[in-house]
Amino acid sequence: MAMSAPAVRFEQVSKRFPGVQALSEISLEIAAGSCHALCGENGAGKSTLGKILAGLQTPDAGRLFVHGKEVHLASPRDAQAAGIAMVHQELAFCDNLSVAENLCLAALPSRGGLLDRDEMKRRATAMLSETGTILDVHRPFGELAIAQRQMVQIAAAVGGGANIIVFDEPTSSLSQVEADQLYALMGRLQQRGVTCIFVSHRMPEIFRLCDTLSVLRDGRHVATRPIAGLTEGELVQLMIGRSVAEYLPKHKEAGQGDEVLRVEGLSSRGKFEDVSLTLRAGEVLGIAGLMGAGRSELACALFGLDRPSGGSIFVGTRRVQIRDPQGAINVGIALVPEDRKRQGLVLMASALHNASLPSLWRLSRASWIQRH
Repeated sequence: MAMSAPAVRFEQVSKRFPGVQALSEISLEIAAGSCHALCGENGAGKSTLGKILAGLQTPDAGRLFVHGKEVHLASPRDAQAAGIAMVHQELAFCDNLSVAENLCLAALPSRGGLLDRDEMKRRATAMLSETGTILDVHRPFGELAIAQRQMVQIAAAVGGGANIIVFDEPTSSLSQVEADQLYALMGRLQQRGVTCIFVSHRMPEIFRLCDTLSVLRDGRHVATRPIAGLTEGELVQLMIGRSVAEYLPKHKEAGQGDEVLRVEGLSSRGKFEDVSLTLRAGEVLGIAGLMGAGRSELACALFGLDRPSGGSIFVGTRRVQIRDPQGAINVGIALVPEDRKRQGLVLMASALHNASLPSLWRLSRASWIQRH
């Protein structure tokens, strides 16, 4: 019996951006109905390959086949017509529109030439229900928490009827409960014959969900292997090109350093209560909890974005009063926020300007910025 054509085949695909070769002659196949992982370190080319399939990037060279037919995907609309959707790592919806409007934006329902809001609400609710998500579809998208926005994006990809879906780091902002909902959804999609392409750095997810994986390193295809019989150590070695022992963090062998931060009984009304912790030099301290437990709020309080209602903060041996972000910066505390695009960057400004914003005073003379 003749074997069916793969759902996707990349043939000698290359892509270059200014100053970097993102992909170099990538050739690999993805079986129809499978869950296929794309693995590799940051910058390996995983997201770029997914964006080429989703019509967001056009390759400089090479050919792309979908279900055995060569395609030229010049836009996301071309990809949608070919039955391809993508769940992006970077959220790509309109903050000022409602959840329902975002979900139906590609095909707004109408009656007599006017927008049919009742039908739009029905469709949006059904799309969210497919992912196990309950939301007020009239809420502006920009008011949702990061995890809720990610679930809306997943609902849009699944509800569009695509038979090939690229999931680019879909659980990066989800709680474990929401991630489990996504895992169950991907299982249902596979039962319906949908091909899932899964980009993730999380080993347990890859080994739990995927049948096959392809490893990229420095924009090149290193290997395609079935998951069965592959160990995490072997996968890491394929990804980084060196032994696992070299990959393990060195700070764990360094022993305890001096105390650099101590928090005693820190509270913020309605957000978190009586939090105490100690951080030593060279340590990585994890703050865990479900969505809404106060993790991000604690980070914001330590950075001066929220003034605590009680408690103390010590940097080294000195008690400090952090009233604003400048005060936190002055004592050596920085913040990488949860939503980096909206809270951590000025997107219309250059990388040079963004990198220098926290330290303009060091780059100035008599209040004039020394641009050189």
